[in-house]
Amino acid sequence: MVNVIIYLNKSLDAKELVDTLLRNQLIANASIDCDNVSYQFEGDQIIESIKSVITAQTKSMLFSQIENFIQQKYEMDVPIYSLPLTQVSVSFDALIRSRTQKI
Repeated sequence: MVNVIIYLNKSLDAKELVDTLLRNQLIANASIDCDNVSYQFEGDQIIESIKSVITAQTKSMLFSQIENFIQQKYEMDVPIYSLPLTQVSVSFDALIRSRTQKI
């Protein structure tokens, strides 16, 4: 099991993406952090960007499907990464297993 972190451009509808991923059972649970400000150093400037950050819990084997779905939907590079969930409660484990696709 993993946390999948998705950095979506603020102009795109994060709630719509979460709804679709939930309906397709690609994720079990998600939260959205709106107006997340991040900074990068490019060339000789510091660039500020505002994103919607989606944090979702799912099975690790669904990561590629999620990545492919997002790539096809938006036809652009959307930064996505995952972090392993090494310890979860029995009830949270059951939630993720029961609400995502069977593998």
